[in-house]
Amino acid sequence: MLKLRTEKLTSLEKRIHNTLSETAASDNALKIVEAAELCEVSPSKVSKLVRKLGFENFKQYKLYFSGDESAVKMKQKSNEIERLMQFLEHYDDKIVDDFMAVFTQFDKVIIYGLGPSYICGEYFAYKLGTLTKKNIYVTQNEEYAGRLADENTLLIVLSVTGTFSSFRNLFTSMRDKGAQIMLILEEHINTRDFDADYIFRLTKFAQDENLMAFEKTRTLFFIFIEEIIFKLRQELNET
Repeated sequence: MLKLRTEKLTSLEKRIHNTLSETAASDNALKIVEAAELCEVSPSKVSKLVRKLGFENFKQYKLYFSGDESAVKMKQKSNEIERLMQFLEHYDDKIVDDFMAVFTQFDKVIIYGLGPSYICGEYFAYKLGTLTKKNIYVTQNEEYAGRLADENTLLIVLSVTGTFSSFRNLFTSMRDKGAQIMLILEEHINTRDFDADYIFRLTKFAQDENLMAFEKTRTLFFIFIEEIIFKLRQELNET
């Protein structure tokens, strides 16, 4: 029999699964509505459970426990899909409001990133430029960022872990110009040694620790960017 991963199920989901797996083994005519009534939950709860276990639908779930594995094609989620699901499940949109409270204070914004994070920065700068009258710049060159900075500047640094490269010289040059610094990290790491005015951590769910920084995805950056753009559009429509 194929191996099901049940360790990430909640207590309620495990109870539902234990009940339905036994019932489906002896009743392959069981319908999802009947299954929901049996477990005293909604049909959508049952549907969510079977998808979480890797099945396309409740019919495949029944076939699996009735012994007809040949008819079941399991969908194996990648670790990244699971991580994104965890991120969305625990997402708190207050982070967007906190970002906006800082962002609106500055006339000039410099977005800084290295490797794939720079590409995210280019996308971010483009989107911001369509909705604001601020001077928006994006760079991966520390000297260029330093030449642009003044006391009305916000430096936004995008980094998955903050550990691929040191930002010490960059932050020092920005401080000398009177600029303020915002560090947006994807992963929830110790930021005690980062001399930034504002630090945002997008999630506590880390990517595979065996991946190099340039190998890690930037999916959460793009989600965060789109949420900010949505907020900006809302504010524009209200004025």
